Amino acid sequence: MKEVRGCSMRSAVGFLSRRTIVGQPQLKEDFQRRRLAGCSSLYKKDMLGHFGCVNAIEFSNNGGQWLVSGGDDRRVLLWHMEKAIHSRAKPIKLKGEHLSNIFCLAFDSTNKRVFSGGNDEQVILHDVERGETLNVFLHDDAVYGLSVSPVNDNVFASSSDDGRVLIWDTREPPHGEPFCLANYPSAFHSVMFNPVEPRLLATANSKEGVGLWDIRKPRSSLLRYGGSLSLQSAMSVRFNSMGTQLLALRRRLPPVLYELHSRLPSFQFDNQGYFNSCTMKSCCFAGDQDQYILSGSDDFNLYMWRIPSDPEAGGPGRVVNGAFMVLKGHRSIVNQVRFNPHTYMICSSGVEKVIKVWSPYQQPDSVGDLEGLVEDKSRSLYTHEEYISLVLNSGSGLSHDYVSQSVQEDPRMMAFFDSLVRREIEGWSSDSDSDLSEGAILQLQARARRSTRSTRST
Repeated sequence: MKEVRGCSMRSAVGFLSRRTIVGQPQLKEDFQRRRLAGCSSLYKKDMLGHFGCVNAIEFSNNGGQWLVSGGDDRRVLLWHMEKAIHSRAKPIKLKGEHLSNIFCLAFDSTNKRVFSGGNDEQVILHDVERGETLNVFLHDDAVYGLSVSPVNDNVFASSSDDGRVLIWDTREPPHGEPFCLANYPSAFHSVMFNPVEPRLLATANSKEGVGLWDIRKPRSSLLRYGGSLSLQSAMSVRFNSMGTQLLALRRRLPPVLYELHSRLPSFQFDNQGYFNSCTMKSCCFAGDQDQYILSGSDDFNLYMWRIPSDPEAGGPGRVVNGAFMVLKGHRSIVNQVRFNPHTYMICSSGVEKVIKVWSPYQQPDSVGDLEGLVEDKSRSLYTHEEYISLVLNSGSGLSHDYVSQSVQEDPRMMAFFDSLVRREIEGWSSDSDSDLSEGAILQLQARARRSTRSTRST
């Protein structure tokens, strides 16, 4: 496998990533699959353009030529990936701007329109080519999730903090009443249409966990995943490309995989160091056959697990202990991750202002290696006192303004999220200047598991 890892094959990479090999379409997939399977780490590169935390990223359909991103700076940015990686073009700012943080994004199937939703209680429909705003759909509360129907680009679903999942038709009058699929007392953080059975949708609710819905039978879920533990705080759901499996993230618990019509988990995925407690995160499948899963973590790393081919793997608890790959390079919590199956490129983002691009192929000005031998210099966590000092010295209180339009790292924002991490670590002294060590994360995990056991016994 040594020759797969080396740089001598880079000359073939452009050809394989841009063209379909006539007569042997499986050759490219096989090459990509073997390339990733032979890696222990990936090359990485930062894309700069946002002035605050990047809360949402999505690849375009049918090749992933474009990436759309949004965040705390309220702007929707469109990146031409090849030009951005080669530093030949800056991102395009779409003209429609939100009034507050952006939380979710979606392309339609043609990639001609982009939907964006956020804290300002509205969904904006953008024209990609002209950058203009086509329509605005008002909600009663913050919008956390968006999904476009796989069979009708005029239909999209939104999930909101008001506990509703709404189905909208862009052809209807802007102030028309949408179809209400679900209405709970607690917030829906995520929603997704099944890519093969579009009448089915999956949701993640802050108190009711993960659910499966049929658009023909509103107000009552078809299935509540998790069995006796279905009442969990869920924040993200993703179908695989065949619509047969569902991946979900739950607060303070490892990622979990379900078969579409089974309420009990197929597998849970864990690793020493992985933790999900401080922020809202998303997950996704990866690989040409969705054979991997990806999730960011509070320990500043991005984790990739391989889904076992043996359904009995993992023992009675069906827990896959040990990630296939741990990608290190972020300098704060990693919240968002997306995989492009055509180029095998991964994009991740979170508290930092950067979008990090990971690839098994070396890109211009990328760093790292495929063996994981090159280590990034870790930083120390800010103390609570340092955070308070940064807030007081900034002169702007707790609010963050983006008038300066700086893409450079914001120490105050980093310190704020460091304080959240510290708060989660049992017995962490505020005057400690240690970095986010393995021991600290183990304390996080131990505390969460004790909390989970206590909840179960109750």
